[in-house]
Amino acid sequence: MEEAEKKIFDAVSELLKNYPDYEKPFFRTDGDLVIPLNTSLKKNREAHRKFANAFSEMMKRDASKKPKSKAWV
Repeated sequence: MEEAEKKIFDAVSELLKNYPDYEKPFFRTDGDLVIPLNTSLKKNREAHRKFANAFSEMMKRDASKKPKSKAWV
């Protein structure tokens, strides 16, 4: 690891001590610094996103089944 990479890695690692939702950062072989989100949080976010999408699709299907009234109310 080069000196510049080590400095930024140490700085980011120190900063992340205040954020327990993130795991230890690492460098990829292409030089990108990756700061992964905690895996349990990722799963929870994915589950909530899937639920929201399913609910949205259900509402869209139900809305299209109701005939629109042409009468003034």
